[in-house]
Amino acid sequence: MTPVRRLPSDARRRISDEPLHRVTPGRLVQPVDVDLALPEHARAAVDALPGWYAHGRAAAVERVRRGRRLGIEEFVVRITDSRPGPWRDRIDAHAAATALLVRETPPGTRCTVDPFALALNPDGSWGVRAHGGGIDVPATYALIQDTAAAVATVGAHGIVTLGRLPREVEYTRSGIASVDGSTRIYSFSQNSETSTAYVYLSPEHRDTGQKILPGNLPEMTLWALLDVFQGTQVSVTKPLESFHVTLDLVRHIQHRELLDRLLRTSIGRLVAPPRPAEPPQPPEDALQLLDALLADLDTLVKRLGRLELYGYTVSGSTRALAHLAGADGTALARARLLESWTNWLAAADDPGSRIIDRNAIDYLAGGILGA
Repeated sequence: MTPVRRLPSDARRRISDEPLHRVTPGRLVQPVDVDLALPEHARAAVDALPGWYAHGRAAAVERVRRGRRLGIEEFVVRITDSRPGPWRDRIDAHAAATALLVRETPPGTRCTVDPFALALNPDGSWGVRAHGGGIDVPATYALIQDTAAAVATVGAHGIVTLGRLPREVEYTRSGIASVDGSTRIYSFSQNSETSTAYVYLSPEHRDTGQKILPGNLPEMTLWALLDVFQGTQVSVTKPLESFHVTLDLVRHIQHRELLDRLLRTSIGRLVAPPRPAEPPQPPEDALQLLDALLADLDTLVKRLGRLELYGYTVSGSTRALAHLAGADGTALARARLLESWTNWLAAADDPGSRIIDRNAIDYLAGGILGA
């Protein structure tokens, strides 16, 4: 094939032969699953994700060290424990595991905690169960606040809020402040009920009722803004393939007229389908947060000016890439992954933006998970 640079100018549309966005190790964030029920140096395969493992505590430290040798600086740690026990003990165990990673990994390593496993229910919803079967909201907020305080105390770089309850950022921030911590708040603000994330699970698990429906872009952007107002410092688009979600948030940050228009449109009108079966009923917490934001727009604008953007590749996408590699080869799966990463970086259009992906280490090592 003739190199592009040798083509005459009237035979090409390309203006630049240099990519505007490059994927470098420093822009990748590696998730690490830790299972406190495993022996220290053991690891266990996760059946749903080919090539993926949960690690004992010492094995997790080694996983982080390997990532650091490849140039990765930040790791999202999700800690599970299949052993029964009260919430307070579980939070303490999570904090102890986080402390070990902070202490035993190379200097400069950033450990961000994802508390997903602390209160995941069999139906996919998240939060402490009430006796009647629903979510005990006050108990769940207490869990969020206590978890944030615990991981901030041991020096975690960040903690993730999951995009499940309206005021989770507020309670996370309160927990960090209660111990004078400096832990940063990451938020899955636009977390959607994407079938890609859990398509391999039972149908009962796929729609939690807590997350935003795919395609409801105004609602996603509104929640990103409400979370930033509450204290989010890093807005994480989940799933990463929703490039338009990141781009919409960026445009609202850059253009004050778009921001004003969105915030001054009633929530009911924002979320109403073209022919609603019944008038929408926005959560009372959402209405209260919006009123507080409108009364203090300057705070939101200042925080948006400091906001960092991350993208998160969900497990279903990782699983699909493993199947693609098995069917058509690792090269195609790697090319698809790199293109996905590059497109998201283009949407974020910021040198500080980063991508959280289970494939980070394997990609930098020349492979792909499950291949």
